Formats: sequence, structure tokens, C-alpha cells
Amino acid sequence: MTAKTPFVTTEHIRWEDIDLAGIARYGSYTRFLDIAQTDLYRSLGTPLSVLHSKYKVWLPRKVMHFDYFAPARLDDEVTIAAYFSNVGRTSVTFNVDLLRADRVTLIAAAHLVLVCVDLELQKTALPPEFRELVAPLVMSTEDARAALR
Repeated sequence: MTAKTPFVTTEHIRWEDIDLAGIARYGSYTRFLDIAQTDLYRSLGTPLSVLHSKYKVWLPRKVMHFDYFAPARLDDEVTIAAYFSNVGRTSVTFNVDLLRADRVTLIAAAHLVLVCVDLELQKTALPPEFRELVAPLVMSTEDARAALR
């Protein structure tokens, strides 16, 4: 059996991301979450637009929590690792770890609770196809971080 690994992509800290001290400001981190989420679904062959149109569901954020560990500076390359730590009946916990390019130094970690809603924004069960789609990316934080080393 092959060990699971998180989805990984990279991004750079841009001018728009930094504050007067030259470090990434806290508000810029939501951009990294968006990159993680959109690129992850694309890598699975089901971009968010297809997820919405085919299954008639949305996954809005109910909870968004960040922990910050180290500053990111202009032009730093950031490794973005994304995975799911929980898939429930109507919601998922989506995790994103931001690391330096060395994949050792943790810059920030986020977890989001995404709730499945229909087109009328009523909570609904996650489609079975969604569960199958993300199954390879369901793992604990410890396993995800260990897989990056």
C-alpha cells in the first residue's frame, strides 16, 4: 500500500502580500488557501466549477483558523500542502500547511470547516462522488507533515 501524501503546490510571496515591515501580512494568507483549494480540485480532475455545476453543491467556509509560526518575506517561495483531516456527512475539514521551500520550516497552518450546501444554500449531505474524489487526500496532520519530509 502506498502512503498517502498531501497535495503540494508552490507560490511566491508577492509585493501585494507584504506590510511595511516587509513580511507577509495576515490577510494575504487567505490567498494561499484559495490557491490550495482551486489547484487541489484541478489536480483531481474536478475543478471547483465542475464540482458546482455537476453536483449542484457549494462548500462555503464555516470556520477558518490560522496559526502563524515564522514570517514569510517578499519573494520567498512557499510550499503549500493541502489535505483533508476529516470528511463528515455534511462537512469536511480542509487543512493547509505553508512551509518554506525546504519543506521543514512551518510558516503557518490553517484548518477550515467547509459545509456542503445546495444551490439554495441549505445544508446537504456530501455527494458520494466527492467522498471518493478526496479519499486519497484524507490523512492526519502528523501523516501529512511526515510525508513532506
